[in-house]
Amino acid sequence: HSRARDRAAISHHYDLSNAFYALLLDEHMAYSSALWTSDDPGYSLADAQADKLDRVCRNVGLDQLGPGARLLDIGCGWGSLSLYAAQHYGARVVGVTIAAEQKQFIDARIAERGLGDLVEIRVQDYREIPDTGFDAVASIEMGEHVGQRNYPTYAKVLHDKVVPGGGVCIQQMSRRAGHHPGGGPFIESFIAPDMYMRPVSQTVGMLADAGLHVTDIRHMGQDYVRTVDAWYETFEKNQAAVIDLVGEEMARVWRLYLVGGRMAFRDGRMDVEQITMRRPAGPASA
Repeated sequence: HSRARDRAAISHHYDLSNAFYALLLDEHMAYSSALWTSDDPGYSLADAQADKLDRVCRNVGLDQLGPGARLLDIGCGWGSLSLYAAQHYGARVVGVTIAAEQKQFIDARIAERGLGDLVEIRVQDYREIPDTGFDAVASIEMGEHVGQRNYPTYAKVLHDKVVPGGGVCIQQMSRRAGHHPGGGPFIESFIAPDMYMRPVSQTVGMLADAGLHVTDIRHMGQDYVRTVDAWYETFEKNQAAVIDLVGEEMARVWRLYLVGGRMAFRDGRMDVEQITMRRPAGPASA
């Protein structure tokens, strides 16, 4: 998990092409578990992703802070949270990614939506962010990519970048104790190299060791089952376009990835949690 290897691993997965992910994901381009709050037939994946994004914003206190609050979005993906926080809460957002294709995509959306004064996207490693004093920090399904050895560094970044008393929220996949700590040999070979997941209790311990106070944990494993179901349905509907774009072999790889991932969440071998934290206020947090 050197900076160079992390860039290579993330590029392998996320720089496949923006057009490919647009054939898989919802309109928010959110590549993470949605939060399903309704069984209404008209309730869509995009609705569930918006509910997830809104919960993250409220978890870090953007609803209380008001317009102009500074949010750091670590591992911002295709900008779903960065754009949502700016549009719906008036937050001033810095989003960081190490996937160049993602920055190009988000910059185009920023221009389309007239959010240039509120959202700045950087190609930057989380270990190289110079800014401090953010009112809130969020990181959605990025902690799986930092590795076991570097996780304390990642947790310290979450702590150090937010102001004392500020809110932090991460969404992160976990593994049941006794199971392979990564995505599994298939996923690590063909989809996402160098992933590392652990029981959520161990993650909470490292976050606490960094000085963060955990205030809420929401388990979302079954939400991920429904999310992957929606992705798979879209993938199959767009199968011909997917094959034209990435080839039949890669299409087969992704079909196996989606089906296998769904089974892991369905059977409880993997889970995903939203973990909400505060950096304690006062001298003790320094």
